[in-house]
Amino acid sequence: MADAFQYGMPDNLPAGLADSNESLARASAQAVFTNYIRSGGAGEGWNNNIVANLRSHIAADARAKCRALGYPTTRSIKDSGSSWFYYSEDLDGTANFQFKASYERPYTATCYKRVRR
Repeated sequence: MADAFQYGMPDNLPAGLADSNESLARASAQAVFTNYIRSGGAGEGWNNNIVANLRSHIAADARAKCRALGYPTTRSIKDSGSSWFYYSEDLDGTANFQFKASYERPYTATCYKRVRR
């Protein structure tokens, strides 16, 4: 299974500014997100927790997704080692665009189920 652990967008994560230009709205969301995680407050604490526990977060995400597919065991979790920004759906709902930015970390895992005959 190839998937990605998406981390970000806690309830208190601010959105970028609304703008009629989609690329400017995305850039605003990325700037707000970057400032938030470097602010020395809740955002920085949240980011430090994710970074310090990334492997366990990815393992938990893989286990949950394998179980949802009917496989109780997860093996061979391989983290891609790189993350990139992704953006939530358009939050504004009007002619303007407004996004929240977060990170996505791709990984692969093997879902495993023992079949008895």
